[in-house]
Amino acid sequence: MPNIGSLHTDNVVQTLNKIIQFSLYTFAVFSIFSISVTQIAFTIGTLAWLLKIHLTKSWKETKGTQVGIAILFFCLACLLAVITSVDIESSYTQLKKLLQFAIFFWAINTVQDERERNLLVKLLIIAGTVATLNGFSQVWDTTVTIDSRVRGTMSHFMTFAGVLMLVSLMALSRFLFHKPKEYWLLGSIGFMCSCLLFTLTRQAWLGFFVGSIFLFFFWNKKYLLLIPFLLISLLLFGPEAIKDRMYSLTDMTDWTFQARIFLWEGGWTIFRDHPLTGCGFKCVDLIHSQYPDPSGYIARFRGMHSNLFQLLVDTGILGLSAWLSIWATYLTFIYKKSIQSTNENSKGFTMGAVAAVLGFLAGGIFETNFYDSEIVMLLYFIMGISLAQIKQKSMQ
Repeated sequence: MPNIGSLHTDNVVQTLNKIIQFSLYTFAVFSIFSISVTQIAFTIGTLAWLLKIHLTKSWKETKGTQVGIAILFFCLACLLAVITSVDIESSYTQLKKLLQFAIFFWAINTVQDERERNLLVKLLIIAGTVATLNGFSQVWDTTVTIDSRVRGTMSHFMTFAGVLMLVSLMALSRFLFHKPKEYWLLGSIGFMCSCLLFTLTRQAWLGFFVGSIFLFFFWNKKYLLLIPFLLISLLLFGPEAIKDRMYSLTDMTDWTFQARIFLWEGGWTIFRDHPLTGCGFKCVDLIHSQYPDPSGYIARFRGMHSNLFQLLVDTGILGLSAWLSIWATYLTFIYKKSIQSTNENSKGFTMGAVAAVLGFLAGGIFETNFYDSEIVMLLYFIMGISLAQIKQKSMQ
């Protein structure tokens, strides 16, 4: 006679699997459109996954890789930064940012089928293309200026540029490495890259530039010559606002670059007073007035406009070291995985994920995108599925 309790558990697990899958697809689509829906999908999917693990008693099978260990060390360093913060009450509210790392563990443990992974990537690319069309509608018959940057489906142009950069690199990698070629991706890449230009966001441009160089280098080095050709074409024929922003990337006297120098100098002064665990999450607002600020930029911007300096000020040497260890571990682990893989399409997806990570890190040198939830949630999702252990062969 069948065990009634076991049958009931099996039915619940099957239901949870459906909820988890639906949450994954919802997360992939709405990562480009709505932070609220994305957070809801992530919460429901993660809770369903945790309940499934509890019911099936499969805690020991949960995967996290060395990257997960590095993430946990970073979370511990952040907790220490809060405990030693100059204002614990103000700082601990930022700990909710660390919950977003759960997306990495949720994705890596849930995605096990290559068809599912391919569908998630396609949904991301299609969603990015639709969001791009929405962005173009904001500049139709409008002169592009620094005050009319495209923000698309996001609340801020930098956020929109950040997610577009990640998705466009995934699309570019899929087009370059996937067999057979999917030529529909060319249109999506063209739309997203064009819209990315109209955001006038240099840190996202830099991220896409670094990521695309990485992809072309490993695909076919001779096509690297296309990049300077495209840059020269933009400088000659692009809108004035885009050309001005591109020129400013090499202008050391540009006021935005000078402002960052002043911010970093002020941040370094704060760091020297709190070197080990930092002054606490987002506590620059509270203590910046205690330090000389002749330029007025610290009082105006508060943030450090750089992930490196922001984490150095917020979490000290321990936090920054743990943060850097996440990316060093990820790149090392995924390099080993790519060597062992014999599936060319899987390697292509892996290359796209690495390009997205490199783009995020490059842009983060000049902007604090670590605190931008929409960008980091999508990044952790991409990282998770790039390290997932795929069991089934791709079905073309």
